[in-house]
Amino acid sequence: MTPTPSLHILVVEDNDSLREATVQFLQAQGHQVAGLVCAEEVDETPTRDLPDLYLIDVNLPGENGFSLTERIRKTQPLAGIVLMTARGQLNDRLEGYSSGADNYLVKPVEQAELLVCIHNLARRLKASAPMPNAQIVLNSQTLCLTGPEGEASLSHGEGILLAAFCRAAGQKLERWQAMQLVDTKDKGLLPANLEMRISTLRKKLSHCGAPEDAILTLRGFGYALSCQIELR
Repeated sequence: MTPTPSLHILVVEDNDSLREATVQFLQAQGHQVAGLVCAEEVDETPTRDLPDLYLIDVNLPGENGFSLTERIRKTQPLAGIVLMTARGQLNDRLEGYSSGADNYLVKPVEQAELLVCIHNLARRLKASAPMPNAQIVLNSQTLCLTGPEGEASLSHGEGILLAAFCRAAGQKLERWQAMQLVDTKDKGLLPANLEMRISTLRKKLSHCGAPEDAILTLRGFGYALSCQIELR
């Protein structure tokens, strides 16, 4: 098995010992890992760096893992999501996959199985990763876009959208995916508003040195990023 690329992983688990053990184990594998106790902390934790992968317990205090998974999938359609729980009945597994989980692992989870699961998801998440020598760089912490001709500050929504393009297979997003990323609270964003957001992002990319058509409109599908961008 080829080495797994380093991922930003968020572990949402209310069992302190299991959460800490999982975080330490994955950090030892070279991943950037943080642990949270409940679903509410996912929203309250101040971070602009979107996780590549979520490991979520189903039986969380407050909002459960199924609901959290559904919310994450709506706003981050390309993120990896793994549910880990003692609830192994068929109806539970079906609910987990229906909520948007990529994998459903029944506790106790063997470390070897977890690593293979993460490795397989990493191949999808990193399949379209930009070349290391890409001229345009997006800092996911500061939301600063830099290139050979200048730099530009992105809004939080623009940063999420551009990062999603970079991680998507073929650097393509369907229109509904872009709409979900821009309109995270389902306020009824109109297609014209989305086009305006895409146009603004194109201008900022062009300002940094990317081609003017850095984001292509694909008729009947959505959009495609046509240049290489390095995520940091």
